[in-house]
Amino acid sequence: MKPIVRNAGYTLVELAIVVALLGLVVGSLAMVGMSSEKTYRTGAASAHLEAQAATTVERIVAELQTVGNDTVTPDPVANVGSDSIRYERATGIVNGAVVWSTTRRLAFEYETGEIDDGLDNNSNGLVDEGRVVLREDFGTPNERARVLTRWVRERAAGETENGLDDNGNGLIDERGFCVERSGEALVVRLTLEKPDGVGRLTSRTARTSARLRN
Repeated sequence: MKPIVRNAGYTLVELAIVVALLGLVVGSLAMVGMSSEKTYRTGAASAHLEAQAATTVERIVAELQTVGNDTVTPDPVANVGSDSIRYERATGIVNGAVVWSTTRRLAFEYETGEIDDGLDNNSNGLVDEGRVVLREDFGTPNERARVLTRWVRERAAGETENGLDDNGNGLIDERGFCVERSGEALVVRLTLEKPDGVGRLTSRTARTSARLRN
């Protein structure tokens, strides 16, 4: 009697199990890849904002280092601050007297296409965002504007417009760019925010101070 020989190969049930397992593996790998891509984009956006915030406050400090203590208007008094200041810089000394520059202004200004209405008017993923703008020869026919940074949050990190000090730093409803007086120095705060490329917003805040001239 001849032995019974089984045909080599897989049954339909076995093939179905293999396909299902392969699907799970491929799906898991795709999810890991997407997660890694999101993490990379978020990390890159955060690093860029952190560097941009640090560079901008350094430029602001360099701008304010020779500002006259009595030339700053409006005076950004402690616990109030201001998102716009005008001032004059010392440019030299002639016959023992300080020579001052024409008026300059540092201010929060809304980004092109944005207005203060709680909407993303320019469709870039940000609401009511602004810029820090330096205006030289302010108020004269020779006025020149330089944008020091974009992506400035309308309100500082943790703040909403409600008449309260939400983030506990002593200022009420402060802007994403805010200057506050501390004795003979100006404290500068800056909060930047932008989309990270995967639909989420990331923000970074920098703070520094500049001592004024007497």
